[in-house]
Amino acid sequence: MRKLISFGIILSILSCNFSDKKAEDQKDNEMFRLLKKKTEKKTEVLSLTDYNQIFDNKVIEGTPIELLEIGDLFLPSGQIVVCDPLIYSETPPLIRTATPGTYPIKIYVAKTKNSGDRYAIAKLEFSDKKAEKWVMALTAEDDINELTNEADYFGFPVGTGLGGFFDFQAGKEYQKFEADFMKKHPDGNIYDDFLAEEFKKNAKDQSNPTDYGDWINFQLPNSALNITMFHSGYGDGMYPSYWGIDKDGEIVSLVIDFLVLLVPEFE
Repeated sequence: MRKLISFGIILSILSCNFSDKKAEDQKDNEMFRLLKKKTEKKTEVLSLTDYNQIFDNKVIEGTPIELLEIGDLFLPSGQIVVCDPLIYSETPPLIRTATPGTYPIKIYVAKTKNSGDRYAIAKLEFSDKKAEKWVMALTAEDDINELTNEADYFGFPVGTGLGGFFDFQAGKEYQKFEADFMKKHPDGNIYDDFLAEEFKKNAKDQSNPTDYGDWINFQLPNSALNITMFHSGYGDGMYPSYWGIDKDGEIVSLVIDFLVLLVPEFE
């Protein structure tokens, strides 16, 4: 069973060793440093992946990368929701906010040998400046001090093979739109009966009946608001997102990592 140990007690024990030999002092100091580090609360968690490698190269790990631009996202509030919009549209927004405005969304598609095209990274781009670090994006429900292992992360669940970005206000409008649609079609399904046709508009091969389209940038009826949906890597799972932060500490992007490329290996 794990036990809590008072940091104050540890310090008093260490202070008793001041008269020991120099080598023992160094050992105690190292112990002090490690204990202090262990008791400090985290303020951020960084990605082990540098996504600039994907943005700046046309081939990664022998896999060609294709850039797909799916239009702009309007962020009137700057509060961003990252989720599977079909079943988790009520997901709370990220704690950190962006400057309200309209920003492009770019998808980095991995053209894999065995699994075809896979959406590897989705990027909401606020600036053309380069990120120096990638900080895990969190909601108010996430406590990063619960992440005790290097392989741990907070992410959003995907149950329909889709992820997406949208403004918190757009999410509220989409929920109203969905509720109204289901009132009119009580035995229907919003994807099969409506959104499938929207996806089909973005199919690469419009004449191919099996090409259903992989993304939408959906303008909500009678509104300036829009939401985006796009395929999620290899399908359902739990996916992290990260803020790209430049050398001046400014947000330059928000990325979703669908864990297709440059996935860290852990023992």
